[in-house]
Amino acid sequence: MSDFKIYKVILFIFLLNIMSCSEKQNESSLEIIRFENEFHNSSEQSLPLLIEKYPFFFPNEYPMSIWNDSLKDSIKLELHDETLKIFHNLDTISKEIELIFDNSKKIFSNFSPPKVFTLNSQSEYSNRVIYADSLLFISLDSYLGEKYYEEIPNYISQTMNKKFITNDIALKLSEKYVNKDSDRTLLSEMIYHGKILFINNLLLTNSEEYLLFHTTKNKIQWINDNEYSIWAYFIENEYLYNTNDELKARFILISPYSKFNLDIDKESPGSIGKWLGFKIVSSFMNNNSISVEELIKEDYYKIFKKSNYKPKK
Repeated sequence: MSDFKIYKVILFIFLLNIMSCSEKQNESSLEIIRFENEFHNSSEQSLPLLIEKYPFFFPNEYPMSIWNDSLKDSIKLELHDETLKIFHNLDTISKEIELIFDNSKKIFSNFSPPKVFTLNSQSEYSNRVIYADSLLFISLDSYLGEKYYEEIPNYISQTMNKKFITNDIALKLSEKYVNKDSDRTLLSEMIYHGKILFINNLLLTNSEEYLLFHTTKNKIQWINDNEYSIWAYFIENEYLYNTNDELKARFILISPYSKFNLDIDKESPGSIGKWLGFKIVSSFMNNNSISVEELIKEDYYKIFKKSNYKPKK
């Protein structure tokens, strides 16, 4: 064999090795346990083994007949089939979750990655992701795409899409680190959520703003375009230090839009108070040399005063 041919063979082998190493680096080492598949692949005979393996999925107060009936339930079977169509594999999601865990370790020295399970829980919207220290549960049946949930209001169903999963995981992790202040003012509530959302955003490597705030791209564009007017409205109406719970219902709780009681209401996203809280906390972090762990402990009033938050016209 000529020297040139030998060179080509060596080069080919070298390139193969490089490609192989690159593929391995892109693979996620995170294991996601797909409980919904294990359950539906079980039988009445093998189910006791699954219960022994994952006792936390099978509360003792429920008789065995409940679980046996679930194996044959037509609605649950249809739901599982739909889940398999949307989530035939979780490779991309696994990589994204691993990045969230890596970012959590960098920010919080005591963070330990939980075991991750997927399931079809048919749970409440607010419980579609549950984080319990060493365990993380993701209800895939809450992320099948808005067309699947025709009976659910659009402002909620539009967020029941798999592109929101990793954001929701980051949000649940962030909530664990932030304690609520006993102060009842709207500003305190805004900054409490602002802290959570600030951490939430740090944990995500790449995420669009509309995902962070569980809304649409158009509504995020609207609030960014009208930031000065929104802030002026809160100041002019002296809402910040108001303790009326009605304000939290209008500007904090999940809703189709925020309630300014103006013609423009329906153009706005719900929970605009959380968005303002995020803006204040972000401004505070930009203007002060402080760690995230120090931010968490900082008093809401000091955060507001030191934030120098002043939206431009």
